[in-house]
Amino acid sequence: MGAIVVLVVWVSAPVHCTAADLAATSRAVESAEQPAPVDAETPEFDRAAFLARLRTATDVGAAVGARVSIAFMDRASGFRADNGNVDPIETASVSKLFIADDLFFRDDQGEVDLSSSDTALIVSMLRSSDDSAAEQLWNRFGRSDIVGRVAARYGLSSTSVGTEEEWWRTLTTMPDVVTYYSRLVDGSAGLAPARSASIITSLQNFTASGADGYYQRFGLPDALGGESSIGVKQGWMCCVGGDWIHLSTGVVGLDDRFIVSIGSRENVDMYGGGSIGADHARSTVTAVASALFPPGRITSR
Repeated sequence: MGAIVVLVVWVSAPVHCTAADLAATSRAVESAEQPAPVDAETPEFDRAAFLARLRTATDVGAAVGARVSIAFMDRASGFRADNGNVDPIETASVSKLFIADDLFFRDDQGEVDLSSSDTALIVSMLRSSDDSAAEQLWNRFGRSDIVGRVAARYGLSSTSVGTEEEWWRTLTTMPDVVTYYSRLVDGSAGLAPARSASIITSLQNFTASGADGYYQRFGLPDALGGESSIGVKQGWMCCVGGDWIHLSTGVVGLDDRFIVSIGSRENVDMYGGGSIGADHARSTVTAVASALFPPGRITSR
């Protein structure tokens, strides 16, 4: 049976498209967020073509048994869209963004006093997805309260973690991840520009393999070889509820114009919980991202 795809399209404020509306022209609505400045040199983004590819990318995942969630934003216009799958998914290492954000914000507020060693842990946690660094910071600086504070400050209504849970069990949605990146970049959640820039720089300098040796270029990095600027926070783990979990999220383009978040669940029974299953799950996310952006870049130039 083919996958039923529901698209949700925003121009900042949401307009819902059901399966019956897929062929209809999306309606523009008043923007609730301020888009990034646009000038004559800003490459145009073809929304209609993207929405068609969004359906295709969802089908690519479904064809190999993956339940894929995709969300996207063009900050230059405020245009947002997702594929309708807004089910919560475990963040795995994507929640390391929240740890870094909370600690930088509280350090600036005088609530904590980060040392140079703490800052080095944050950089390693973001660039190389260092679990040991995340664990140290999580345990020392507030555990689940970290996520609660960031979710409140950024307005992430679908992001939470249980009081006794670990950072990797944080739940979120791909639209919430897009909202996080958007407000990180534009500063509307209160993080100082220098701190936001520090986080983005670490993401842009991500290592090809994580601290645990896991290949980190799956998804957006491997699919967007034509982009000169990309910063990502990847997430992966097995076997949660019998699933491989993979996330590829980040900012792309000049001035971090585009935000993309992809989450995938793939049943471990299909390919196993070892290296074969991991390879397949990574390849699935890369195939989905490639279907979204087949030229290897987001705009035509």
